[in-house]
Amino acid sequence: MLAQKSKGTLMESHPYDKTRGEGVPSTITLTPGTGLIEPQTEADETALCRHVDARGHRCRMLVMSPTATLCSHHAQRRLQTQRGSETAAAELLACVSDFSDASVNRFLGNLVKQVTLKRIPRRDAITLAYICQLLLNSLGAINREDSLRLEESRLQALNAAKRPPKIIWDIPGPPYEPAEPGQKETP
Repeated sequence: MLAQKSKGTLMESHPYDKTRGEGVPSTITLTPGTGLIEPQTEADETALCRHVDARGHRCRMLVMSPTATLCSHHAQRRLQTQRGSETAAAELLACVSDFSDASVNRFLGNLVKQVTLKRIPRRDAITLAYICQLLLNSLGAINREDSLRLEESRLQALNAAKRPPKIIWDIPGPPYEPAEPGQKETP
């Protein structure tokens, strides 16, 4: 219930009606009949922070400058996140020189460390682990293909060494002239 306005006594700290926890009225109001929330003015809309949290609520703080889109709190948090992700990426990729089995396994080990230290989000870690799985599967196929090529070349070399030399009996002779119909052929 709302408190009745009465003449204030010395002990009252605020002479206005108390609200039911709604807080201070904002510049965003409910349009009658539509149920949509619209800003009162365009200037008020651009002066507010553009950060939207996971529940879909927008930050109500004012931006730092007219050209900025975030309040000081969210701008600082975004900067910290970017710095953290850059250092995490540098640590993850420090051990990768090529895409060999050992290199991919070292990368996976560093990924586990980064996830346990909460430097990399779980979803990103799942994606990176899946990509590593694809790399490891393709490395196995490439190794099998290389070993098959090597085996084929080895067998060809062995077969060439076992065969006797090939002799071609193609000695050129005198040109062949057909005999005339009444003559005998001479050997």
